[in-house]
Amino acid sequence: MFDFCFNGKKILGIDIGASNLKIIELELRSEKPYLSNYAWMKIPDISEKNKNVGSNFFETAIPEYIKKAVKLANIKAKKAYVSIPSFGGLITLIDFPKMAEEEMEQAIKFEAHKYIPISLDEVVTSWEIVKNENDSEKNSQVLLVAASKNKVLSYEKIIKDAGLKPVGIEMENLAMVDSLIGKDLGKFIIVDIGHRVCNIIYAEKGIIKANRNIDAGGSDITKTIAKSLGITFERGEMMKISEKNFFTVESSLHFPSLDLIAGEISRIIGALSNNSNDSKIDAIILSGGTANFFGLREFIQEKFEIKTVVGNPFSRIGYDKKLEPILEKIKCHFPVAIGLALKGIEDLRENK
Repeated sequence: MFDFCFNGKKILGIDIGASNLKIIELELRSEKPYLSNYAWMKIPDISEKNKNVGSNFFETAIPEYIKKAVKLANIKAKKAYVSIPSFGGLITLIDFPKMAEEEMEQAIKFEAHKYIPISLDEVVTSWEIVKNENDSEKNSQVLLVAASKNKVLSYEKIIKDAGLKPVGIEMENLAMVDSLIGKDLGKFIIVDIGHRVCNIIYAEKGIIKANRNIDAGGSDITKTIAKSLGITFERGEMMKISEKNFFTVESSLHFPSLDLIAGEISRIIGALSNNSNDSKIDAIILSGGTANFFGLREFIQEKFEIKTVVGNPFSRIGYDKKLEPILEKIKCHFPVAIGLALKGIEDLRENK
């Protein structure tokens, strides 16, 4: 999205989550992306730390965690793509009459005022024309991406302070689509349940058509388990990642956070049914740490009668097959980091 400069043979994708740091190192091997290293580290809940010690925690402590992860994993690459949280930016599709590229740039700047509620001087924007199967159509669709300039500079500073070189910054939902859907044809809904926030993305032919963020995440599910069973949050977390099925009739547990998530999925499906003759969703893709919550995949699939899978971003890259059992367990945590690194590999190919 927001590119700086690029060269070298390896690239890092860095995903700074609310409670976890994920790093992927990819290299271009035989013209294909190959996993050369990865790191995953628990970090303090950023929102809680910012409340207690001030907002500087993010910019001062996170670079140190990145340094530590890079050192412990013996990561060699220095050039990095980093993600911005999807709630910190804007992604929208805009219809324009077909026109020359230089005219399009001026038209987009004029039209962007309608979608961005603050001065364009305060945001960083990028755009690309969405390719249509029918080039004879009179209109073009443009994917507009915008993020706070201060937010972009903040993440750029974090990467520099970690001793790395930022070569690009991407919205996390774009990175997620790249690693979980790529160029696959069809209509998909990604349900990414993070620690505090659930990001729901509707993508068609690899293009984001709708995106929703809900204040409901894995920590809410853990709290429900802990409160219902009269146990600590930490014990509830252990129960959540066990193979106990809380969706059975016998369990009788009710998860309000999942009601919110399911409600938003329903609204997206409903809007799609109203606006399209072909409203069939090919699959719902679960992601985020809670994607492995035992019974969740079946719960979603039965509720919507749509094929539901746990996304596997590692399927789009090469890796040592000895790692397969490990990668299978952690796959739901790495779609953003892999999507970022894949963007870097794409840029590497273009700049060879």
